[in-house]
Amino acid sequence: MSCTENESGPFVVFFLPAVVGCLTILLARRWANSQVSNTSSTAVSRRRKIIKDPLIKRPLPPIACKIMQGSKKAVGVSKKGAFPLPEEEMNGGKRVGRPTRLSTTTTTGMTLPDIKLADGPVPPKHIPFPYIPQDGPLLFEAMTFVFTLVATGLQFLNLYRTVWWLPYSYANQAMNFYLIDPHLVAFIVTIIFRRLLLSLSLSILRSFLAPKLMPHATIAARMFILGVILGALAWCAYFIVLKYPLVKIFYLCYPAVIYFLLFGFQASPFLELNNSDTPPLHCCTHDPEQVRAEVDTLRQDFNLRVKKILFNSVVGAYYSSFIPCCFAQSYLYYEVYAASQQVAFVWGGLFGRYASQLLCGALCDVPHRAALHLGRWSQDNSCTDGSCEVQPWSGGRLWARGARVLHLGVPYVAAAPVVAAQPGCSKHHRFHSVFINPSSLLCLLLSLQLSLIMLQLCLLFSSIPWHNFLSIVILLFINYYTLFKMLRDYLVAWKVYKAENMIQDKNVSLQNAN
Repeated sequence: MSCTENESGPFVVFFLPAVVGCLTILLARRWANSQVSNTSSTAVSRRRKIIKDPLIKRPLPPIACKIMQGSKKAVGVSKKGAFPLPEEEMNGGKRVGRPTRLSTTTTTGMTLPDIKLADGPVPPKHIPFPYIPQDGPLLFEAMTFVFTLVATGLQFLNLYRTVWWLPYSYANQAMNFYLIDPHLVAFIVTIIFRRLLLSLSLSILRSFLAPKLMPHATIAARMFILGVILGALAWCAYFIVLKYPLVKIFYLCYPAVIYFLLFGFQASPFLELNNSDTPPLHCCTHDPEQVRAEVDTLRQDFNLRVKKILFNSVVGAYYSSFIPCCFAQSYLYYEVYAASQQVAFVWGGLFGRYASQLLCGALCDVPHRAALHLGRWSQDNSCTDGSCEVQPWSGGRLWARGARVLHLGVPYVAAAPVVAAQPGCSKHHRFHSVFINPSSLLCLLLSLQLSLIMLQLCLLFSSIPWHNFLSIVILLFINYYTLFKMLRDYLVAWKVYKAENMIQDKNVSLQNAN
């Protein structure tokens, strides 16, 4: 029996990671749903109790009626309950800013004309995005830490494995542990444990501190943990410098240079994946200036999320799989192809995990709503001879589809039902192209994750050494869970935005008919 070949049947090779991955998904989702139900049951029961309480006096809805001259009902207008309540009182103190049309007849017999709040294109209609449960910060960081720690152990197994099963072997363990530097291991574990340590600390503080004290406690916890992490890294780096040449120390500090180029001197991206408890919200306004300002804010937030996805996935794969190869002994022989394959698979798995957490369907819906208000312009090549009627572009109004404007000497035509974007602005054009249908972005992420899993399954069917087979099987577990989350987000988003497009097309057709 050869020890470097995979002699398992194809069905066993395929179903082993699939079955274990499905069981992991079911257990994780059951635990997450139980946590959500336990925290929200009290609020829901209180809400139902308030709604169903018959002792609470509710205001009557306003009755739209015409007051005719000389009618007896006009005499009793001053009675209690005859006047319709103001709009603020009918909505619990919140003003509902929807356009209304008034058509009344005064007591003097004069009929007032219909009043429209605004003349212009019909504002877009938003469909509420359904609630999709996501992993909390503590659960996500715990699973990511376990995944990265296991990947580190698997890379050390690829480097320092032994043939302990041979009858005349001098080794009685699966790895040569005496060749592994403990300070290097401590440095790697400290790097990948930093966010989980902060999440654990904040969860403990929330359990016994009042909510009004949490902002100050969060700042203190961040400063304390940052000092602990930097002190532990400095202590490990000191002993590493004594054993290795100075050139290899540059390998440990290289990601720090990239961090300062991407985030500057901010400490929050180093310790937290998302340092805001409240996700970005959409302000459904019809002011073009506010629409463009909101788009700029959401664009910066999206760029920051992409930076965090790329940086954290690269750093996790770098320290867990690449650094052990850099600090391997010069006389150690290992397969470079297998080690490089491990680095690529770990980076792909971490990229999928961070993308599914930071670019989920609910977070992509907010930029989508802003993209509907933003619209887009396309260059009008049919008006180059000056035969079309073109008016100068104004940033203080909304433009309907088909409107032709002139901006910086170039004619443009509105290519959306509502357009508030600046003509010729590449940032607005890219934002609208990406988020006018976020299901395309989710489909791209799903395709990348599915390609990674299919590649790993193809390698499992091939004849590979036992340690590479073990590495791929273990890494597949977390990739199955990420695939489940991405597939769920994509299917929900695809159905929601398909229905929304049908409603938008119907509104545009009704507007054109009128």
